[in-house]
Amino acid sequence: MRATALRKAGVTSALTLALTAAVPTVTAHAADNAPSTTTTTSATSTTLTTSATTATSLSRAVATARRPEPLRRVVTAALTGPSGEAVPSGDLPHWHLRSAEDFTGSALPAGWGAYSGQPGGQPNGEWKESHVVVGNGVMTLAGYRDGAKFVTGGVMAYGANVGKQTYGKYEVRFRMAQGHGIKYAVLLWPESERWPIDGEIDFAEDGGTDRRSTTATLHYGADNSQIQKDLTADFSQWNTLGVEWSPGKLVYTLNGRPWSTLTGAMVPHTAMNLAIQTEANTCGTWAGATCPNSTTPAHVDMQVDWTATYSYVA
Repeated sequence: MRATALRKAGVTSALTLALTAAVPTVTAHAADNAPSTTTTTSATSTTLTTSATTATSLSRAVATARRPEPLRRVVTAALTGPSGEAVPSGDLPHWHLRSAEDFTGSALPAGWGAYSGQPGGQPNGEWKESHVVVGNGVMTLAGYRDGAKFVTGGVMAYGANVGKQTYGKYEVRFRMAQGHGIKYAVLLWPESERWPIDGEIDFAEDGGTDRRSTTATLHYGADNSQIQKDLTADFSQWNTLGVEWSPGKLVYTLNGRPWSTLTGAMVPHTAMNLAIQTEANTCGTWAGATCPNSTTPAHVDMQVDWTATYSYVA
């Protein structure tokens, strides 16, 4: 992931994050059995152990989540969201609904803030608050050339009413337009900003390719060790990606169903905040990095229909 000086809705703070460029040690594990869903998926697991090599920066912004019942989702009376599925409502076993945002207003919800500045290690990109647009029941992170750079948007839920919690269930319903070299990430970032010591949980991320796959990556330890899981599906269409974070355990979910589980002492145990962001890659900044080219559309947007955040109830 990345790091930058961050900005919380008028409050400036410093955030230091590192992006690991090369991955010298890779140990492949057996693939997880992905559950049957309306979207065909497959999942694999890779353990990565690296030292942080490239310092980056992450602008600060803004949070929400929930646990599905076995095969039924808790929703409002009708499926009325722009994506065809309404924001969740009500508690679930072991999860108390703390915040649910469906972006029906014209501005970010209270406790959310937008990024501003250059993503660390990405001189071709920039974040601007004006590229975060709320309207018609959707939050759009709008990516397009704005001056000399391809500018994108990012947000974080940092407020006391939506963020700063240890353990929880988070879900984000989104779709990401195709666009070579424009990547996205949905993650939990440590409130302490002590990265990577206090960890980072990326539960949806891609490097700017065809949106046919995404990764979930746990960062932990002083040397930025990583455990990465890979999932195949079409993320240019509406999907709900989530994570259930409890003591010593992470369960990654797709459309309400678990697709991979991770357990161990490496699972973070300090407060985190939800962040959602897109950015333009710079070629050659890390192994396999793609950057915008002649095939990249003029506009590459990420749309978020809703987010939901649950606190953990033991």
